[in-house]
Amino acid sequence: MPDSSGLAYKAYEIEELVDIYFYRRAGYVVARLARSVRLSPNALSVLAGVVGACGGGLVAWPDLALAGVGLLVLHGVIDSADGQLARLTGQTSALGRVLDGLAGYVTHVALYLGIVVAVRSAWGLGPALGTAALGGLSTALQAQMYDYHRTAYAGFAIAGRVPTELTTPSVSGPLGALVAIYAKVQRGLLGLHRTVERDIVGRAVDGVVAGADRDQYRACFYGPVRGWNLLGDNVRRYTIAVCVLLRHPEGFMLFTLGPLNL
Repeated sequence: MPDSSGLAYKAYEIEELVDIYFYRRAGYVVARLARSVRLSPNALSVLAGVVGACGGGLVAWPDLALAGVGLLVLHGVIDSADGQLARLTGQTSALGRVLDGLAGYVTHVALYLGIVVAVRSAWGLGPALGTAALGGLSTALQAQMYDYHRTAYAGFAIAGRVPTELTTPSVSGPLGALVAIYAKVQRGLLGLHRTVERDIVGRAVDGVVAGADRDQYRACFYGPVRGWNLLGDNVRRYTIAVCVLLRHPEGFMLFTLGPLNL
């Protein structure tokens, strides 16, 4: 495994330890292999979605559920690899961000459906689907804010630039409409952070954030952005792993609806 100094981190100072010492390192290996066979970052995102969907679906069968958790971990490695490959090759894009997000959504849809199949006899199909729908909506909103605030921090505080990919994604055609909707949903959940961004952007020169604004953003938002890690995929993987080991996969939905929403 490479040491952490060689990795293509997006936001090192706000990474979790499991990312630094496992997902990023394993993802770096996958990214290097993908580059050697000329796979694009977007192709890796699609592969991550396929692997994650298979893992989520296997949770439906108790005897295969642990294998499903293993595939969810592999999804995390490939999910790390696509972003590292994009940064290694200079192919970062707004479309890539959306495909990365969609891969996560596909994975979670499959996971929730797998849980519905696992508990439908005990709960009844209607209550199981209803709970899964509410859990899925919660997961989508949580993931949107996790992604947004980490990307904003990486731009404003770490790179010292205005993260235009959050406000004016440059993708045309039908996919451009999808990207625009993705960005609009995120910005609709920002609250007062929108005012903070407006003030910083107003003082930026040619997209470069003023030094004082960069320092103040870091001072104000380092702690909160670290807190957003609680809504990231790592916590969800820990949760589904524990629930599968306890033979109660439905606990994942209840954890999402309760503690994670709080």
